[in-house]
Amino acid sequence: MSTIRQTIAGQLGRQSMSAKQIADALLLTPADVEHHLGHLARSLKTKLKTQPAQCMDCGFVFKDRKRLDAPGRCPSCRSQRIAGPWFRIV
Repeated sequence: MSTIRQTIAGQLGRQSMSAKQIADALLLTPADVEHHLGHLARSLKTKLKTQPAQCMDCGFVFKDRKRLDAPGRCPSCRSQRIAGPWFRIV
């Protein structure tokens, strides 16, 4: 039997996923997943790769964002249609 973090790491080793996709797959809340991702990021150091979130309306990429949660609003067009961020273990 594996822990939640081991299960998340196994999922991310196979494919890129957003926190919401991980939460849906493991029946967790996105906030819980982001908490576990923070621990994985510290323990795996450079192995956890993040593809930044992107605005679905104007295409703005949140490339300098350090937080693991999804942004609430685009600073460029103020849209709330944000996709990502996506995580993967390499």
